[in-house]
Amino acid sequence: MIKINNEVLVMGFLAGLMTGLGGLIAIVIKNIPTSLFSSVLGFAAGIMIGISTFSLIPNSLEAGVSYTILGFVLGGTIMFLLDVALPHTHKSETEENMYFKMGIFIALGIALHNIPEGLAIGASNYISQETGFYTAIGIGLHNTAEGLCIALPLALCNMSKARIVLISVLTGLSTLIGTFFGLIIGSISLIFVSGSLAFAAGAMIYIASDELIPQSHKTHSEYANVGIMLGFIFALVMP
Repeated sequence: MIKINNEVLVMGFLAGLMTGLGGLIAIVIKNIPTSLFSSVLGFAAGIMIGISTFSLIPNSLEAGVSYTILGFVLGGTIMFLLDVALPHTHKSETEENMYFKMGIFIALGIALHNIPEGLAIGASNYISQETGFYTAIGIGLHNTAEGLCIALPLALCNMSKARIVLISVLTGLSTLIGTFFGLIIGSISLIFVSGSLAFAAGAMIYIASDELIPQSHKTHSEYANVGIMLGFIFALVMP
């Protein structure tokens, strides 16, 4: 019989909840400067590219490059299909629609990437409780930054503050789902883990390239570049 460690589930829950904290910080900012917006979008792109490059893809290669390629292509394809369903902004569309789509896309990408993060929290507990704890702390810290990246575009489309925080929280709670399955499966199939990591990487690379980087350069290209570099470094130094 499988025994569920409730303490680890709580750690996964709290780490995911930190995305909501980022959302709260974003709605406190009443007038969002375009320079800050460009920086935050660049930062989100840098984090997504960095996490994919330094963490998701290298770990997915443990089961073989073919599974990594398959998962990566599938992740990008799913986002492409969503992109077709939510077409790019046309001149007739309002800025509110553009920011809404952007916020939802960021939320989708982060939710996908939070599931393997949760798996990491659950699996690291089998190494030691301390390892699981520090893994949760690291994930929680950068979840705060991710919540900010989700909430800023949604704030610009005049979404209610309650809905912004709700979307941020729900996005982060996919971490708890991953933690639960990490504990349930424990010795989960390496192929499954590799495929899911690569899937998240493919989805995030697509979002960064298709939405975040182009939009970040529309107003303040120099701030966007700084944000991208800082996000990339942030992904590098975080556990």
